[in-house]
Amino acid sequence: MKTEQQIHALFTRFNSRLVITSISPLVEGLSNDNYLVKTASQDFLVKHYRDHWPAIGLAAQAHFAKQSCCPAPLWLEQATDTAIFEYVAGCIASGDFCSSLLPDLVNLHRYPVLTEPMDIAYEINYYQQTARYQQHAELIKQSLAYIASAPQDMGFCHNDLVKENIIVNETGMFLIDFEYAKSNDVYFDLAALVVSFALNDEQQLALLERYQALVCEHHEFNLSVEKLAAFHALFLLLCICWYEQRGAMDKVAPLLTQLNHFIEKVKN
Repeated sequence: MKTEQQIHALFTRFNSRLVITSISPLVEGLSNDNYLVKTASQDFLVKHYRDHWPAIGLAAQAHFAKQSCCPAPLWLEQATDTAIFEYVAGCIASGDFCSSLLPDLVNLHRYPVLTEPMDIAYEINYYQQTARYQQHAELIKQSLAYIASAPQDMGFCHNDLVKENIIVNETGMFLIDFEYAKSNDVYFDLAALVVSFALNDEQQLALLERYQALVCEHHEFNLSVEKLAAFHALFLLLCICWYEQRGAMDKVAPLLTQLNHFIEKVKN
């Protein structure tokens, strides 16, 4: 955690003319330390990265901030793993916001930066020794096998599209927290929307069809309900294992309900 003295020192380096009126820790973030810093003229988000310095994600966020898709990073200090952003007030996305987000998501997926792609097998197998993984080992095995055999649909992905990272206010919709952004199969982000908005079968098909319609005709997209289901299962289990590891059981309960419904649907 940053002390108030450290945050004041950070703002002295950022802009010594700003007068801080309040500093409030934000409890939503589980992987980083976040603070709302209010000044006489503007509010800011201060983020201290605990795990890694997300150079790729910060560069992408700076790019898309110019298109009003996300708040802009204003000050980056890698020596202290700290960044200052514009603060975007609003509500966590819910309801039918999923379709409204798709044009920005397609635009993000077209971002012309290639990185080492996310390896979903590596990510889920990180939890291989947990009881949750072992309980659903067969579902994981089947899902990974299907994804390995399916055509890839690569793009630059956000990779953390939980609803808490989608903020809505009167001016529009904004993506936040780009620290895991990198190349990946776009179905990972689509599966995240399925989970975040608890989409039913009809809504999932509509999601795929609308996404396909938005993708440029020169960019191939393989519409597959089966592939979405495989990513859906793995994204659910990744989220459940991640939250369980951090003791955030209030986040786990609704995801387990989704997972149980998914398993019952597969059985029938």
